[in-house]
Amino acid sequence: MTSDSEQTVWSRPEVFPGKPKTAGYGSVSPRGRQFECQSLEELAHHIRHNRERVEAVWMPEREELMPPEAVAELVEPLRERRLEQTGLDESNARRNTLIFTILVLWALYANLMKGTKPTESLSVGLAGILLTVLGLVPWYDACRERRSAKALNEQTMATEEREARFDYWLKHHRIWFTRVLIVLLAGCGAIQPWVGLETAVEVAGLRAGGLDLAECYRLLTAPFLHGHPLHWALNIWGIWYLGRRLESLAGWCHLSFVIAISMLAGGLATSYLMPDKAAIGASGGVLGLLGFLLIFESLHQQLVPRSSRRRLLGALGITFIVGFIGYQFIDNFAHGGGLLAGMLYAGIVFSRSDSNRRPRATKRDIAFGVTGLLILATSSIWAGLLLLGA
Repeated sequence: MTSDSEQTVWSRPEVFPGKPKTAGYGSVSPRGRQFECQSLEELAHHIRHNRERVEAVWMPEREELMPPEAVAELVEPLRERRLEQTGLDESNARRNTLIFTILVLWALYANLMKGTKPTESLSVGLAGILLTVLGLVPWYDACRERRSAKALNEQTMATEEREARFDYWLKHHRIWFTRVLIVLLAGCGAIQPWVGLETAVEVAGLRAGGLDLAECYRLLTAPFLHGHPLHWALNIWGIWYLGRRLESLAGWCHLSFVIAISMLAGGLATSYLMPDKAAIGASGGVLGLLGFLLIFESLHQQLVPRSSRRRLLGALGITFIVGFIGYQFIDNFAHGGGLLAGMLYAGIVFSRSDSNRRPRATKRDIAFGVTGLLILATSSIWAGLLLLGA
């Protein structure tokens, strides 16, 4: 048995809170709803037929909650429940694939009638992205989950338990800097609708025609502006998912500096490699977080379950596909610049380690983190003031 000091932080029993004292068996949903049971059979029936997913369970012989994957007797209801859920997900994905395939075909037909090349059409590119993100990718994920559910048994439950414990730890681990980032983006996002997109691009974004030396501030203000509510929402989601993962594993100071330099790298790549187009958005910073995690988790393989690391590769693959389809309105140079900046930073700062402990922040790391925080806060406030003065 491995001692707590030798266990990865997310695999320790104390990661899960203590169990309620009201009943011998029970479950907890992701929203915190508790369901009490009098027997293991009743708990298994609840897991199989309850509409909400069960995030944790408790048993008489343990003082803490635990993932349901840790209980061998629950393998059958878990398999049946997952098969049912993946069936629903696959059905929804097939429906979305059909809808957006029709949308793509209609956009192609409309452009052919106008004499416009499909590769030059924004409507075709947007429809293709929706088909990929809302149809084909969820369909692939549902098929993969169905295969995994069919293969679920007492042997594979150990792998499932590790991933469940890691996901639970990430969800409940205390973070603060990721929330600060979202607040900074939300502040400018709240001001932007009052002045309009064109004004926002003109005032604080990277403008078409290249970057003059006197306008270098635009490299810092442009990431806090967005071209569309969907654009803003996707970047917020990316920072929430990748940022909290980076902050939990590597620390807030690396998150602060990585996203700052990735935003700058993305802006520089756009201004020099695509000077004929205006650019705004935090996508370069988001891809920088992804690049950092790809290298960092490869160097610290004991910190993260292998199955969870594969999700990052999947996210990178989807990013490439979406960037290829929507190259006309997606700033792939900012994506590439931010991705490379994050990867280079992780490769330079960290070396390969077989330890299952998270790296401790040095004074240098804290200094970098404070520098990144000052850059981000100043840039967000500056962008807001420029918008208010427009």
